[in-house]
Amino acid sequence: MMKKRIAELLLTAMLLASFAACGEAKPDSPTVTGADPSVSVNPEAEETAAPETEEVPFEAEVYDLGGRDIVVYMSGNWAFDDFEAEEMTGEALNDARYQTNTTVCDMYDINLRTDNHGGEASGGQGAGYKAITNTNMAGSTEYAFASVGCYDVSTLAYQGHILDLNKVKNIDLEKPWWDPKANEQLSVKGRMFYTTGDIGVLDNDCTYCILFNKQVATNFGLESPYDLVRENRWTYDKFIEMADTCDADLDGDGKFTNDDAYGILIWQDSVIGMLHASGGRCATINPDGTIELTLNTEQNVDVLTTWLTDRTKSFSYFLEAGTDDASHATFTGNRCLFYTRYLRAVSWFRDLEADFGILPYPKWTAEQRDFCNTMHAYGTSYVCIPLVAADVDETGAVIEALAYYGRMYITPAYYDVNLKGKYFRDEESADMLDLIFETRFFDVGMYYQLGGYNERVITMMQQNDTDFASMYAKNEKVANKLLSKINDAFAEMGN
Repeated sequence: MMKKRIAELLLTAMLLASFAACGEAKPDSPTVTGADPSVSVNPEAEETAAPETEEVPFEAEVYDLGGRDIVVYMSGNWAFDDFEAEEMTGEALNDARYQTNTTVCDMYDINLRTDNHGGEASGGQGAGYKAITNTNMAGSTEYAFASVGCYDVSTLAYQGHILDLNKVKNIDLEKPWWDPKANEQLSVKGRMFYTTGDIGVLDNDCTYCILFNKQVATNFGLESPYDLVRENRWTYDKFIEMADTCDADLDGDGKFTNDDAYGILIWQDSVIGMLHASGGRCATINPDGTIELTLNTEQNVDVLTTWLTDRTKSFSYFLEAGTDDASHATFTGNRCLFYTRYLRAVSWFRDLEADFGILPYPKWTAEQRDFCNTMHAYGTSYVCIPLVAADVDETGAVIEALAYYGRMYITPAYYDVNLKGKYFRDEESADMLDLIFETRFFDVGMYYQLGGYNERVITMMQQNDTDFASMYAKNEKVANKLLSKINDAFAEMGN
């Protein structure tokens, strides 16, 4: 949840401090241990910035858990290493995660361990779903808590396999280390079954953005996209107008291939990003807690049909048309202006000689009140607690502490050092990052995969299909059937 501007350089000094061990590690265990007092910080290590945040006290209870193992189950379509750091390496994010883990381990006298299945399929009944449901059916308390892929955790929620975090002692989701938009847009009848925040960075990696090549913008004498954002002129029409300026059949063979120039390098999931950028959602949670299908509005149909059509034009190069390396060459070789992707992609261009910047997805029109940015549902994972977990009060306190210290250490390391300090070379991109994170939101319709629309619009992108209205109508009955099942399940849980 970040995701405010961070400025004070304090953590470097903190990293020099020593911490007691988390407890005795088993020889074959991935237990995280405390920092060795004899180890000093590498003077060439990346600087880590501590956050300039309001003083919000940590109010969860502190327990002596006597060296207990706290095992975190991790799964999702993307591989990720939240909660994992075995030693200080001098890399800012790893060291911040190590600092967080050792602090919490020392505070509660625990061994923090992970069972990491990141990268295994999460499609609603994938690895995470099976692991948690099997744990519940067996009455096993092996996992204290979990970080489960978006589609799987959503199914676990309505089927009653995970706890309502609002009822877990020591977890306070109103604290700033939890994402407030998640509270607002994922809560069903006052229940929060899964969430995200400063406890990890996977949600940040999955956040949609647009990269732009500054050299191409200069070559074509285009307006500064940063100015367009600041002046409320960064709209879909302006985005397309600029892209349409930059395409060219460079080799003169009458075909548009990898060797030519383009306005936009298009990632297939950008169709969902563009829908969300306009403020549209597949489904919305109503004040009474019921979920309503809201995809088939006039504006949503217009947005999706327009983007699906523009994807077929000569200024657009669809990423699937070639390998990532070959397709990326259009961007890195100063032959493409925009690239629609997510923040993890930023690291791929760290050594790019050509200068590039970052932007939010455009507003649909200038009349739209706010920019809207979303996350790659396919890649994200969310924190939850299995229904049969033991010692939930103590687990809640550990989770709260990991999020609290994540805000202190992990968020600034990821944000100021990795993104602002390492990958971007201008202050404007830092401002854009602030805007992107401050305007993120969640779409439960995509999470619950209503009608399979999350995949079907991507298939349309792949097949150059622009007839969204027909696709929607064909799958509406299936979408509403699943939606009724989900709403009935939540209603049966009572208040």
